Amino acid sequence: MKKSVYLILILLLVHTDCSNNLMDNDDVFLQTFLEKLDHYQCDATDAILYPEFWTSEEREAFVVSAETINSMSTCGLLLTLLEYPDNRLLGPWSSTNSNLLTPGVTDFNNKLRMDKIAVELFERIDCFPVLSSEYLEIINEKMKEYSAQTAYFEMLLASDMCMSALNAGEKNQLMALALQMKRSEGAFFCSPYIMIAIMKSCNYAPFMKEINPYLVEMTFGYNNLDDYDILKYAKKFLKEQK
Repeated sequence: MKKSVYLILILLLVHTDCSNNLMDNDDVFLQTFLEKLDHYQCDATDAILYPEFWTSEEREAFVVSAETINSMSTCGLLLTLLEYPDNRLLGPWSSTNSNLLTPGVTDFNNKLRMDKIAVELFERIDCFPVLSSEYLEIINEKMKEYSAQTAYFEMLLASDMCMSALNAGEKNQLMALALQMKRSEGAFFCSPYIMIAIMKSCNYAPFMKEINPYLVEMTFGYNNLDDYDILKYAKKFLKEQK
């Protein structure tokens, strides 16, 4: 009888240990969120094409009518934003998008609110499936170079407008994508801003109490603690959502 009890206890301990190991395995853990994503194939033919040489005169004269914006597909709206020369070439933390008087994060969000294409994008019902599918495609490609366009896209995902547009489940999936992006690249770039934005928008208590007070908005983004502190809290946040 005692041997049977001991055997049961051993089996329970082994099962618990295996379960813990499974939770520590990033591939399996992240997949539980990523497998729920709706996949879109963005091949928008209605995205705006810009001239190869983008002059200051063309920038000043560039206007997209409300009718055009309303008629564009959600993929078209996103690709138009990503292909816009200032965003594609300069990125969110360039000198033209930040200044010493306004922190970069604040300035980026303020300018985005004034962008009619971005406003329309985040009002679309299929906004998140389009955003997440495009981001997942970037992750799966395992780019050799991290472009200014991708940096802009990640700041778009971390923006106040994006956080307001997403529900709790979508934020969890976006967090999983940001963690997957980090693993794919092997180093941090803008992904921590997505993690920070999600934890702030969800008022995640451990992060808000221990890390948030030390986040300072500077000209070129956040002046924060070590990126791996952000990673630690992001993983903890996501595991608590299961």
